[in-house]
Amino acid sequence: MNRLVGVVFIYLAMFVAWTAAGLFMLLAPARFGNLVHDSLYLFPEIHRGDWGKRLAVRLAGIGLLAFALRLALRIAAFVHQSG
Repeated sequence: MNRLVGVVFIYLAMFVAWTAAGLFMLLAPARFGNLVHDSLYLFPEIHRGDWGKRLAVRLAGIGLLAFALRLALRIAAFVHQSG
């Protein structure tokens, strides 16, 4: 039973992390982009009129949410198949 709880916790943590990151990117793209810029210098700084950079961050956020949904659906299919 302890192993099952550990596995469930790991998958739940992965799902929550992907969903939280995707929602943060979708709802606050400028803040996320500037956070990545200030922390890692991987993304250029986002200014007030940079709609293209905001759109790119939002599209990446939608991608992360789609990945989290795919993860949840695959886990649900596995549980339904084995149960």
